[in-house]
Amino acid sequence: MDMNKSVKKWTRLFSFRGLSIQKRLPLLICVLLLSIIVTFSIASYLGVKRAALAMGQERLLSLTEQLSSMFGRSVQAFITTTHAAANQEVIKDCLRSGGIASRTESLETLEKLRLLDSSSVLVDLLDSNHTLVLRSSKDNIEKRGNFDSLLQAAFPLHDTTRIGKIYLLKDSMYYPVIARVTDKEQLTGYIVRWRLMQTTPKALEQFSQLLGTDAAINAGNADGSLWTDLVKPVARPSIDTTHALNSFEYSLPDGKQMIAAIRPVANTPWVILIGFSRQKVLQAAGIFLNWLIIVGAVLITAGIFMAWVMSRNITRPLNKLTAAATAIAGGNYSSLVEVNRSDETGKLARAFNTMTTQVHHAQQDLERKVQERTSQLEIVNKELEAFSYSVSHDLRAPLRAINSYAMILKEDYGQGLDEEGNRITGKIISNARMMGQLIDDLISFSRIGGQELVHHVVDMEKLAASCMAELLQHEPENKYQVHIDSLPACYGDQNLIKQVWINLISNAIKYSSKEPVSRIEIGCEEGPLMHTYFIRDNGVGFDMQHVHKLFGVFQRLHSQKVFEGTGIGLAFAKRIISKHNGEIRAEASPGEGAIFYFSLPAVPLRRPGEAMRATSLNLSKAIN
Repeated sequence: MDMNKSVKKWTRLFSFRGLSIQKRLPLLICVLLLSIIVTFSIASYLGVKRAALAMGQERLLSLTEQLSSMFGRSVQAFITTTHAAANQEVIKDCLRSGGIASRTESLETLEKLRLLDSSSVLVDLLDSNHTLVLRSSKDNIEKRGNFDSLLQAAFPLHDTTRIGKIYLLKDSMYYPVIARVTDKEQLTGYIVRWRLMQTTPKALEQFSQLLGTDAAINAGNADGSLWTDLVKPVARPSIDTTHALNSFEYSLPDGKQMIAAIRPVANTPWVILIGFSRQKVLQAAGIFLNWLIIVGAVLITAGIFMAWVMSRNITRPLNKLTAAATAIAGGNYSSLVEVNRSDETGKLARAFNTMTTQVHHAQQDLERKVQERTSQLEIVNKELEAFSYSVSHDLRAPLRAINSYAMILKEDYGQGLDEEGNRITGKIISNARMMGQLIDDLISFSRIGGQELVHHVVDMEKLAASCMAELLQHEPENKYQVHIDSLPACYGDQNLIKQVWINLISNAIKYSSKEPVSRIEIGCEEGPLMHTYFIRDNGVGFDMQHVHKLFGVFQRLHSQKVFEGTGIGLAFAKRIISKHNGEIRAEASPGEGAIFYFSLPAVPLRRPGEAMRATSLNLSKAIN
C-alpha cells in the first residue's frame, strides 16, 4: 500500500500536473533541450576525446620512431670513427707485439680518438683476451673514477656488439663504443671508447618543449638494468619493454597518468621512451566540453525564454476565457472575450462568446418560466390554503355536529337502545374523532413543506425525556422499561424536532404495548457533522420487504383493528428530518421489535452534500 502511494506521489511529481501551462511548457522545453544538449555533449566529448587520444598516440609513435632513428645514426657515427682508428697499422703492430712496438704512435692514435668530441672520456686498447694493453689519458681516469670495473662489466661481449649498455659510475653515466681490431682476418684485439652520457637540463627542457604536451624523454638498457632521463638515473617505469610495440599508458610515482611509446635504438642494447601527459593530451577535449556547456546553457536560456513567450501567447487568451467564465458563473453575461486571433484559441473564443449569448438567452427564458411557474404556484398555494381553511372549518362543523348528536343520542337514549345500537353509536363517536384527528394531521402535513425553520441548539436529551414523560403519563407506572442514553445536542428547529420524537416514541409505545415487559431504548451515534439518534423497542416489529411503504402517507403495516392510527405520523417525521438535511430509516424483524434511525446536524451545515455524506457514514456506523 505504501509502495503504491509512493509510486503515485512520484508520478504526480514528474507529470507536472500541479503546474500551470505557462510554467509547464517552458519546463518541458527546458527538459527536452537539456536532454538533447547533454546527449550531444557527451557523444561529442567522447568523440573528441577518442580523437585526441588517437592523435596523441599517433604523434607519440612517430616522435619515438624519429628519436630512435636519430640516436641510431648518432651512435653509428661513433662506431665508424672508432673502426677507422682500429684499422690503423700502428694499432695492429702494437697488438702483435704485445704493446711494445709502435706504442707511442698507438697512444697518440687513442688520444686523438678521445679528443674527437667532449663526450669521449677514455679509450682503451685490449687484446683478444680482453686484457688491457694501452689506455689514453691516465690522469683523466683518476679524476673520473675506476673504469676497470666498468671494463670488466662490459665483457665478455658478443663480437657483433658495437655499443654497450649504459653504466653508472659515481654520479655519471657511461657507455662503451667497441670496435674489433683484425689482422689478416684474425681477431687481435678491441678498441673500447668510453663516452659520457650527458645532457644539460636546459637543453632537455628545450627539446621537450619542441616535442610539446609536457613530453618526458627516457632512455635505458633494454634489460632494464639502468634508466635515465638523459640527465640523471631514474626509476624504471612500470612497463614491459619487451612487448610494448604500440602506445600504452602508465603512472608516474606521483600518480600522474602518462601516454607513452617505446622503441629500440638500432645497433645498441638501448630503448627510447617518450611520454605525454594524459591530462595535456585531453586538454583540448576538456576545453571543447566547456564550450559545449556554455553554448548549451545559452541555448537552454534562449529556449526557455522563447517557450515562455509562446506559453504566454497561449495562456493569455485562456486566462481571458477563464475570467469570462468566472464572470458568467457570477451572473455577468455581458463579459465576452475579445477575439483578435485566427488560430484555435480564436475559434475557441468565438465559440465561447456564442455559448455565452445562448446561455444568456436561455437564462432569460428560464427566469421568465420560473416567474410564470412561481405565479402559478402562488395561485395553487392560495387554493390549498383556501382548501385547508375549508377543511379546518367547513368539514369540522358537520363532524362536530355528528359527534355531538351521537353523544347526545348515547347519553339521553342509550338506555332505550339495544346493545347493537349502543355499539353503532360508539363507532360513530370514535370515527368522528378519528376523522377530526386525520384532518388535523393532513393540515399539519401540508403546512410543514412551506414552514420556515428556526434553527438553534436543541438539548436532545432533555427534549426526548420530556416527550417520553408526556406520552407515558397515562400509561401504567411499571408497564414500560425506558432507558435514555446521554444524547448530544443538535442544531435545528426544536418545535419540529419535538414532533419527530413524539411520533417515534408513540410508535414504540404503541407497538410494544402488547408485550409482557415493554422495553424502549434511546441512544445516539455521534459524528463530526451529523448525529444519528435511534429509538429501539421490543414490539411486534415488521417485515423488511415492506419497509418502502413505512414513510408514505396513509401507509400502514398493521391493520386498524390491531393498532389504531392515521398512517401520517412517520411521513410527518420523514418530512421534518428531510427539511433538516438528514435521513431517517428503520430496521426490524417480525416479533423482535424495531429500531428507527434519524440524523440531524451537529453544527450548521453550509452544503447539503456535506450533510448527505456525513449522514450516510453515521447511519452505517450506527447499524454496524
